Amino acid sequence: MKFAVISDIHGNAPALRLALEDAAAHHVDGYLLAGDYCISAPWASEVVAILRGLPNAHIIRGNDEAHLDVPPGDDGQFEVSRWCMSTLTPEDKVWLDALPEELTIDCEGVTIRMAHSSQNFVGKCLHEKFRTSVLPRFYPDGPADRKALLNDFRALWEKDEFRNHIAALDKGIYVFGHNHIQAWGEFDGRVLVNPGSVGLPLDCGAFGAAYSLLTLEDGHISVEERRLPMDAESLIAQVKSTGQYAAARVWTEIIFSEWRTVREKVYQFLRHCEQYADSIGDARRPFAKPTWEAAYAEWTAHAHEWHPDLFV
Repeated sequence: MKFAVISDIHGNAPALRLALEDAAAHHVDGYLLAGDYCISAPWASEVVAILRGLPNAHIIRGNDEAHLDVPPGDDGQFEVSRWCMSTLTPEDKVWLDALPEELTIDCEGVTIRMAHSSQNFVGKCLHEKFRTSVLPRFYPDGPADRKALLNDFRALWEKDEFRNHIAALDKGIYVFGHNHIQAWGEFDGRVLVNPGSVGLPLDCGAFGAAYSLLTLEDGHISVEERRLPMDAESLIAQVKSTGQYAAARVWTEIIFSEWRTVREKVYQFLRHCEQYADSIGDARRPFAKPTWEAAYAEWTAHAHEWHPDLFV
């Protein structure tokens, strides 16, 4: 049995199609989808339509599915969520809301457990030490070598905190996404698989549609990481012609920067926006649109100096 393991599409339908075409060429038998299908790229409705039509698909929800449920308002912070929600049909929303947060599948005598975040399996010990907001410190001078990244990922498993958490798990396969870092490893019969983000990779590597192939055969488990090259500038040009760019320019420009560098910016920008709002005495949350846009202007002018490791 061969599965395409896909996570964190974030509205990027072109990347999803590319991954599915590649998966078909590898003759997959089914699909494991680990959440975050909407918000950031403007094609959420197309993504949902594709996912609803996939055969033998096991699909869970992610945290960004909850971010669609924002109240009406004139703030800048949630413009992208409101715009995304406006493109989904009521049936799309019902389908997304009905997705389970976790799934357990028995296949070829092996148990596969799915959740959006590794925290469901090993607590915070992995996410706190190996997430996109800290990963640039590992690779401050340029793109991460895949072998080096996997070695760094697996080195965390030697830490007592992680070893204790994973030793408490039943043997089997654990599939998760959320941190947009493509990585996998095996520890004494427990196989952890993060396919990365197909639509918004942030693991300091090459820009492209990242996903993984998971094969179970005669009790043997194998994982093949796939990353299909995409032209970031071509994708950006497509997005600029959409309604999302007009409705949520700041958020969309930050996503453009993430695509160009494959390094996380949203977390750092939100921290800056908090500091900027405090500096001008604006206590409104979510951030008022003028504050949101002014903070972004300041961020654009100085972020290269403040965070050089995010722009290599």
